[in-house]
Amino acid sequence: MLENFKNETNSSTEEILKSILDSAFDGIMSFDSIRNDRGDIIDFEWLFINDVAEELLDLESDDVMGERLISVLPLYQKYGIVDRLIDVVLSGKSTTFEQQVVDESSNRWYQMSIVKLGDGCTMTLQDITDEKEAIKAVKSRENKYQRLFEESIDAIFFVNHDFFFVDANEALIQAYGYSSIELSRMSLDMLFEDQADFLALKAELEQNGRREEYETVLLDRNQYKRYCTMNSVSIIDLDTDQQNYIGVIRDMTKRKQADLELLRAEKLSMTGKLARTIAHEVRNPLTNLSLALEQLKDEIPEEVVEDAELYFNIISRNTDRIGKLISDLLNSSKPKELQLVNQSLNRIVSDTLDLVRDRLNLQSMTLEESYEAAIPDFPLDADQLNVAILNLFINAIEAMKPEVGVLTVTTILEKGKAILTITDNGKGIDQKSINHLFEPFFTGKKEGTGLGLTTVQNIVHSHQGVISINSELGVGTTFYVTFNC
Repeated sequence: MLENFKNETNSSTEEILKSILDSAFDGIMSFDSIRNDRGDIIDFEWLFINDVAEELLDLESDDVMGERLISVLPLYQKYGIVDRLIDVVLSGKSTTFEQQVVDESSNRWYQMSIVKLGDGCTMTLQDITDEKEAIKAVKSRENKYQRLFEESIDAIFFVNHDFFFVDANEALIQAYGYSSIELSRMSLDMLFEDQADFLALKAELEQNGRREEYETVLLDRNQYKRYCTMNSVSIIDLDTDQQNYIGVIRDMTKRKQADLELLRAEKLSMTGKLARTIAHEVRNPLTNLSLALEQLKDEIPEEVVEDAELYFNIISRNTDRIGKLISDLLNSSKPKELQLVNQSLNRIVSDTLDLVRDRLNLQSMTLEESYEAAIPDFPLDADQLNVAILNLFINAIEAMKPEVGVLTVTTILEKGKAILTITDNGKGIDQKSINHLFEPFFTGKKEGTGLGLTTVQNIVHSHQGVISINSELGVGTTFYVTFNC
């Protein structure tokens, strides 16, 4: 009777244990080691498998109990799982790992844990395929957005709640000339030319969380102006619950310059037509006036010639001046016929500087030169370019004060373009005047004709170049002349 009670108790305990194991969320299997004559483990015998493991592996307990592991699941040997079971039995050290198992009908990921039990082991396994797929999808999206961030043509920035840079893509680094390390120590406002623009953007982002098509002017490392539009939004940092900001900067400088150049070209074309009309309408009566003056000189009595000579000279001098103005206007408005020869921009600039060195020395002004040796020779008309550059040098010298004036002349090579910069520390030019600077007859000089910079622009355009200006009252002016190499 006692023996029967023990058997019933053991049977009841086994049923309770199996019920508990079957209700587990993970698959559970137990194995006993199978050893050869030398005591080496060569396989494992199935001792137990719960319902979850049966479902995960598509097995039936009646079919596997007492069977060899390798014969039932040969892939476990292929993927090295059997070797892991052996290591745990021999070392006594538990292990947990992730394993992908692929067969003809499925491709599943499992998290497996192995614990030594007697001369065998127990394995628990959990199907983590869905989790792996979700992680893979997230990584795929991250990679996609990372590539979009890194390969975007537009500059993209990420700043924290204090508007200090957290990250910036390669387009921003290349466009503005700062390294990623330098940017990490900078705040966004340091790129803005006008701090009022930054404060307006900051206020709108903090209040509304976004700002679209915000137009502003940014400065690169060399203080070169870039006309931009910005699209920015705020994002919440889940760890700190603070607002951070991400934005895209689209450089509109080339488009703005193209629009400005088109407008200037149209103005120049209209000026040319006006100049030709004026030349025709003015030169004919001017010629008649000159002929009449010469005739009058011959017919006037000798006794009054001396008294009349003063008036003759006034009429003659002003007639010549009108004629010269007409010629200058025609020359400034028509395209230059260039004699292009492959030659050095640096040499032309240096030779032109020689023409003003004496003037600089006489006024005790400082000259600073820096030439980029890597600029290749390219087609230039030295004579015409000399006229244009000399005009810019003279304007710069006349804008500065003796003894404190500094003329800085540099050439650089940037993305296949040669850029000549001429900078003075003179009185500067207000923005309203800058907008009209290249227009015919616009001048800030008392005795100027207003055709000098029109001629400069015409010569630069004839070289397929671009001229632009950056100036600040009381600080100075910089002209940028850009050529395609």
